[in-house]
Amino acid sequence: MVSVCNDAALAGILLVVKRILLLIQIIAPILLMIMIIVDLTKLVKDPDDKKIPKSIKNKLNAAVILFMIPVIINAFMGMLGEKTAFSSCWINAKETVKSSNTYIPIDDTKNKTVIIDPSSYEKGKPKSTSSTDSTASLNVKSCGTLQYCNKYLSSLFNNSKKLNDAIVKNNASVVYSNSGDPQSWEEAIRVAQSGKTVKISCNRPSHWSMRDITGEYRDFWSKAAGGFKNYGGPMTNYTTQLKFNGSKNVKTAIQDGTIQPGDIIGTSGHTFTIYTVDRSSGSAVVFDGGHKYTGRCQREKKCAPMITYSAGTNAGYKLYQIIRWVK
Repeated sequence: MVSVCNDAALAGILLVVKRILLLIQIIAPILLMIMIIVDLTKLVKDPDDKKIPKSIKNKLNAAVILFMIPVIINAFMGMLGEKTAFSSCWINAKETVKSSNTYIPIDDTKNKTVIIDPSSYEKGKPKSTSSTDSTASLNVKSCGTLQYCNKYLSSLFNNSKKLNDAIVKNNASVVYSNSGDPQSWEEAIRVAQSGKTVKISCNRPSHWSMRDITGEYRDFWSKAAGGFKNYGGPMTNYTTQLKFNGSKNVKTAIQDGTIQPGDIIGTSGHTFTIYTVDRSSGSAVVFDGGHKYTGRCQREKKCAPMITYSAGTNAGYKLYQIIRWVK
């Protein structure tokens, strides 16, 4: 079974076809009905003209056919479901989610831009902070001029907020699961809105926001021996891989500047995305839907998959690989 469309180009073409069919479904019947009204007016003036009733019948049939064509095609593709590549692309063809370079705050703090604040840097290096509270000392960063990396982080942040609100409002729950649906933020939020259990894992938030950029759902993850499995497809147009083979831990990699905001981190069997880093302490805020997140959501109803990793936590993770944005 094909889970989603694996051909972004085909999905784009089908999206255009679906738009054209929608326009035909709406506009063509309207035009034909106007023409029928004109014919009826002519028939009133000349009841003996036998050609007019036939013309009206033909136009009425054409209006019904043109209206039903998209309905029939969509029904047929729905029956096929995701059993074929073409029907899967037809069903999943949609626009990539567009995000701005701002985010919605999860708490009541003032809105902040995700564009880098030049005042946070000295001679090209991040300023250090003396705060003992690693969470309070984190500075909001972005990917600089990397447009798609910024959109990726915005997708993660904004959708984490929406998922949290849906879970809390509808008394839904979350469970750690590496298999099955959902395969997008939209699906996860719909499940939460229905009050059901959302399946999530450490890498799901990264998968969902990567899909927002590339149009393809790809189940990539960090293998136990290190390195990402199933890296490829459209995501290679926007990212590259850096390999470290466990030569340093995540804390050290944050402190020496190896790890950057937007990086997708692969440790031994664990995957998460970096949002902000504290160079002085080696802590970070990450997007992670793993056991730490599901436990916190169940206990405290803090259900945005966005977690602070302390320096101690990061010291325990060996860095094997990074997926880094290049656009």
